[in-house]
Amino acid sequence: MSPAKEPAINLIGEEQMEHTPVGRIVTWAVTYGRYIMIGTEIIVLLAFISRFSLDRKLTDLKEEVSQKQAIIDANYEFETDFRTLQDKLAKLQTLLTAPPITTSALSTIQELLPIDVHLETLDITGEHVAGDVVANTTESFSQIVANLQAASIFSQVDIGEVKRSPTTGIQFTFTGTVALPKKGK
Repeated sequence: MSPAKEPAINLIGEEQMEHTPVGRIVTWAVTYGRYIMIGTEIIVLLAFISRFSLDRKLTDLKEEVSQKQAIIDANYEFETDFRTLQDKLAKLQTLLTAPPITTSALSTIQELLPIDVHLETLDITGEHVAGDVVANTTESFSQIVANLQAASIFSQVDIGEVKRSPTTGIQFTFTGTVALPKKGK
């Protein structure tokens, strides 16, 4: 006896499928659709594999940035000191090459300062001198103002804003115009 064949049941019907719109879509999906699915899976696998490479590069870059940041942090104080020194050297060079009026104004102001008076800032540019001064007592304030106004190097001295503070003393600003020497002398 021969084994009985199993009956095959086809509900779609192959002869009619090729000629109907639904049949054409099913035929296309079965043939070309699987190629599209395989291609999509390959692209997804390649993206997944490249992710490992990109993650490794990202980790390496983060480590490199971290190392360079540590170097920058370690050298920050040196860099700050170096820039401060460069700034001081530039100011010194400017002072050394300044006209004699500038140096004489600086030395005159230094001589005019009473013992308990100090300069917070001093700016000498060309013919103009400006400074922030702190005097500990009213007597020293009066004396420095009188000294500045009586100094022959200044043709005009203006006293700016005056503030009194219990901790620092009397703070004020002054501006002065340097009297240029007359030619022929």
